Amino acid sequence: MKRGTLFLLILFVLVFRESVSLAGQNAVAPDPLDASLTAWQNGDVSTAKELLSRLIADGSEDARVFYYRGILLEQFGEDGGNDFQMGAKLETQFSTTSLVNRALEKIQGSVRLKIQKTRIAARNAIKADPETARLKVVYRDALELRRQGNLAGAIELLKETTASGSDPRYFYMYGVTLAENGQTDDAKAAFAEGLKREQTTGDAHLVSIALSEVQGEIRRMIEEQTQIDRGGELVTRQTNNRENQRSALMSQDQLLADANAAAEAVLEQQQSMEEARTQAAADAILAENKAREELENKINERPSVVAAVEPEAANPDPDAPMPADEEMTDALASTKSDAPTNPFLNGSKGASASSLTAGPIDMAWLPADTDYLMYARPADLLNSGFMKPVIETPEFEESMSKLTAQSGILPTDLESVTLGVGNAMGMLLPMVAQMGSGQPMDPASASQQFMKANNSMMVIRTNKPLDIAQLMSATGATESTQDEKVYYLLKAVEPAGPPAPANAPPQPPMALFPVDESTFLLSTEAAIQAAIPNGPGESASAGFGFVSSGNHMVLAFSSPLLAAMSGSIPEPQGAPPQVAAFLAAIKGNVSGAALQFEAGADLKVNISLNLTEASAATDANAALQQGVMMAKQMAPILLGQAPPEVQPSLQQAVGSLSSNADKTLVTASLNVPGSLVQVLKDNPQLMNPPGGPPGGPPGGPPPGAPLAPRPLQQ
Repeated sequence: MKRGTLFLLILFVLVFRESVSLAGQNAVAPDPLDASLTAWQNGDVSTAKELLSRLIADGSEDARVFYYRGILLEQFGEDGGNDFQMGAKLETQFSTTSLVNRALEKIQGSVRLKIQKTRIAARNAIKADPETARLKVVYRDALELRRQGNLAGAIELLKETTASGSDPRYFYMYGVTLAENGQTDDAKAAFAEGLKREQTTGDAHLVSIALSEVQGEIRRMIEEQTQIDRGGELVTRQTNNRENQRSALMSQDQLLADANAAAEAVLEQQQSMEEARTQAAADAILAENKAREELENKINERPSVVAAVEPEAANPDPDAPMPADEEMTDALASTKSDAPTNPFLNGSKGASASSLTAGPIDMAWLPADTDYLMYARPADLLNSGFMKPVIETPEFEESMSKLTAQSGILPTDLESVTLGVGNAMGMLLPMVAQMGSGQPMDPASASQQFMKANNSMMVIRTNKPLDIAQLMSATGATESTQDEKVYYLLKAVEPAGPPAPANAPPQPPMALFPVDESTFLLSTEAAIQAAIPNGPGESASAGFGFVSSGNHMVLAFSSPLLAAMSGSIPEPQGAPPQVAAFLAAIKGNVSGAALQFEAGADLKVNISLNLTEASAATDANAALQQGVMMAKQMAPILLGQAPPEVQPSLQQAVGSLSSNADKTLVTASLNVPGSLVQVLKDNPQLMNPPGGPPGGPPGGPPPGAPLAPRPLQQ
């Protein structure tokens, strides 16, 4: 496997390893917390969340229970902050930091950062207020005395906590102990003071835990007989807690509304900026093309200028001004510089600087009914920082040398390669049906099917003129003509793989037609013979207006058949709500799809769907954004199973996940860091783990850690 493609497989390997890991996690422990973690490890997050919620409802004072449920809420796209705060309070109150540390050791990423901030805030609150820390110790001592039956001692300590403390539990437990000691009136007064201080849902939960063992007449006294004035109305504890919950929900709704409004404002600003950049790029392309055409026209009017002459002969006096004709020649040549910017292949020159900029892909010479488009910029791709670690490898140099020997063209000479296939969807439908029946599709056979059709055309554009006649002669091609124009029949090459069956139809002869010194058509001879008299046709296509030549590689479909095909998307069974919402939005609305790669220091990957309605794109993007949020929340747990060397790069990639909608186009984006390619190059063993294929030997322990934190012993 070439290292240049290893990064494309790393996420698949991780998912595969995780599935093997989960397969062995099917034992259910009797402990409720262990049972919830086992369900989590097995992927049953709903059951895990339910079990944890049941433990909380039963009055658990284990901080881990709240932390775990908060993590699950974050994975579901909800806010686990309240559970993290409760966990932090219990952790500081009962001094269980070491236990919590072990429980959270596999939790990383943004969720772990959120937990740590909450824990630090809880610790700092105690450190900043020594008196509060002292009262917590006094409170615990008082509860221990009460448990031992020393009510008088407990009352004295609890009286001390209520004298300067504000925790409602101090007052409630002071009242409980007074009531148990027969001091009913004093107990009622203490309960009223506790209810006044029970102002948040978090306070209510802590009080409920503290009162979990208090029943009978004392509990009725607390819940039914104790009342306080709230807004001019006497309310009981139950009514007070309902009002606190309602206020909290209203605050959360307002916060959510504010966040949504801010996000919409940012999105509108980004869309405006993107539209401005697109318009500026289009204007620049038009200006550049116009200037280039004017320059070429002037040069063509003076054929004598194009003749090759030595610089000394053309302008023997270095101080004399350059003739106007030579100025134009040098100006035109400057648009295609040959500066060696990417030297490789035994010291050969690297790729020339490209003049391509973002804009519509040039579809001249492609079939008029093209519905599949492949576009690549080999020279610029090899010049990118992302590819630098790859081209420095001996394997890459060897493969490029072989390719150059076979074709006579350096990959760095290729400015662009564009392939268009007409009626591709009609040819794909049988292949899709074949795959749907469980039969694998042979990529080589599919490629041959596309190229042997007379409605396929590849346009090769180079960044410098080529002597194609000499090149064709060197490769064994034969010359032929159509409408007095020369094209070349290429020498047949035996395809890789097993030989074709004896009764298989012969492959059609392939031909190459030089449009000019830097533009060449490659297809079957029949397609070339049809293209020569038909001419270049239209250079722009409205159907593929949603893809850009600014990318280094584009794979795109555009066809009315896509709407009908997407209309048959089945209803997902048991899929996450984000997936169901996304499929519902695009069902019957797809008119185009594209996978685009843009290489710089990193590789930006865009997956786009062009839909028939702008409202469908908006709905699909809303579902995608929810999915992106969940992916980022769940990724730290999954990526924790990756080798340490690649974890920073993978976390950076996941952090870059985003989506956006622009009119009818919805796009999901991901940045693959160039550092990942360098790490895989420096550590080839990462893709070849010892002991066999990923996942480990059968019967052995599963590789990596499970999806959920492992059950811990007290």
